[in-house]
Formats: sequence, structure tokens, C-alpha cells
Amino acid sequence: MMRESISVVIPVYNGANSLPELYQLLSKTLQEMTDDFEIIMVDDFSSDKSYEGIISLHEKDKRVKGIRLAENFGQQNALLCGFNYVKGDYIVTLDDDLQHRPEDIILLYNKIKKGYDIVYGIPEKREYSFMRKMGSRLTNFLFGIITAKKPKIRVSSFRILRRELLEQVLEHDPEIAFVYISAIVFKYTDRIGNIIVQHNNRKYGRSNYNFRKLLLLFLKLYIYYGGSPILKGFRSKKPQYIIEKKIGI
Repeated sequence: MMRESISVVIPVYNGANSLPELYQLLSKTLQEMTDDFEIIMVDDFSSDKSYEGIISLHEKDKRVKGIRLAENFGQQNALLCGFNYVKGDYIVTLDDDLQHRPEDIILLYNKIKKGYDIVYGIPEKREYSFMRKMGSRLTNFLFGIITAKKPKIRVSSFRILRRELLEQVLEHDPEIAFVYISAIVFKYTDRIGNIIVQHNNRKYGRSNYNFRKLLLLFLKLYIYYGGSPILKGFRSKKPQYIIEKKIGI
């Protein structure tokens, strides 16, 4: 069993149905890896009972910690919020919809121990919708333009990163309202790895992606992370997130 500690950060949006099962799978895998772990769930202003579900899990297992945001700030901003409270040597992020398999965290960990700063789990067969796949391709293309990402490197929301890299991410411009973790990561390291993982079909709910949201994401990535000085005038100065309440933190 490894000695290092692991923090798992999960952005939650209307995930009340999936959280109990996600917790069971996560805790089983993490207990096989280390005695020192925590699970931080950040509720991005869900309209269902997600935060109540997080409270229930915390009451059963104090290693589960929760944050409720005061409004919907988006997945990436929710992650950044959680990053500010992690204690682990390694930080894992994954979605709340059970499409990422918690048992594959072991694969991510074994890969990052080979000298990488961050490793992304890339599904060999994506079970995403057509719109989500399109968004992934557009984002990958844009990263190639605005960052130093190598062409063969792909990104996903399932990843593991070292504490040292996380500290650099947290020091990045706190006045930028729109957060995109991978765009920040590529500014600080080129020791980036990929590993193939399995990908499950969505079990609960439906994807929130649509063409309008994908186009907006594409434009925001360029405005906030493009290198042209002209773009600075289009960047909002709104808070990256506002916490409404938290538990266990």
C-alpha cells in the first residue's frame, strides 16, 4: 500500500442519484491504495438534492467533505474551488456521472509515478454524445493554438496531478473569472502523460452539452488564454467562485 495521500475532487451538478454509488466505488479503490485519502465534492449550485446527499455521505464517512457554491460557476471553477482545500500529495479529478471508473485511478497513479506532473485518463472508446465529442475535438484543436500542448497529448476531466503542480495552478492569475484547468497546466509543465482507460455509458441524467455551450466554451478559451494583449479587455473580473456553505472543511 502506498504511503502518499490522495485527494479526489469532484464537481457535482444535479448528481444526487449517482453520488452514493460513486462514493462506494471510490472508497473501495482508495482504501486499496492508501490509508490517507479524502473526497471533496463541490456542488455547483445544483437544483436537486446533491448537497443533501453530500452531507449524508459525510455523516457516514468524515473523509467525504462538501462545498456548496452560491451560484452556478461552471465545472472548472468548481474544481478550482475544491483545489484550494485539498491536502493530498496527489490530486485526482473525475466527473460525478459514473462515466469515469474509480478503479482506473490506480492506472493513473502508476503512470504518474514514472515521472509525469499530470496524467490524463483517455477513453479508448468514448461513450459521449456527438456534441460532447465535437466539443472535445474543438478544445483539443484550440489548445494546440493557444498553448504549448504536444499534438499527441489529449486532455480529459479524469486526471491525476502532483501537489507541486497544483500549487502552481493555484498561483495563476486569481482575477481571471473563467477557469480552465488544463489551459493553466500547460503554462507550467510539459511532463504530461496519457493512459487509456475504460469509459462507461451515462447511468443517470443527461449531458448538459449543446452547440451553444460548446461555442461559448471555445470563445472563452481563446479570450481568456489566448496570448494577444487585445484579449485582456474582453476578460471579466467577476469572482472565480463564491462559497455558500461547506462541511468537513
